[in-house]
Amino acid sequence: MKSFLVIAVAALALTGCAHHYKMTLTNGNSITTSGKPKLNKAGTAYRYKDLQGKESWISAGRVTEIEAQ
Repeated sequence: MKSFLVIAVAALALTGCAHHYKMTLTNGNSITTSGKPKLNKAGTAYRYKDLQGKESWISAGRVTEIEAQ
């Protein structure tokens, strides 16, 4: 029983960190990401990973909204 509880808590901890975000662009399109997009130090672009895990970036001027899914 004790090992089941440990496994259940570990499974919840690992799955609780994966959040999807939706970036809405100025042209009305949207991009769903597999983590929170990060703004670079210059404030000019967002770096993100798409749902397939591929890392990409987009100009910050093209993004109108970022919301958690």
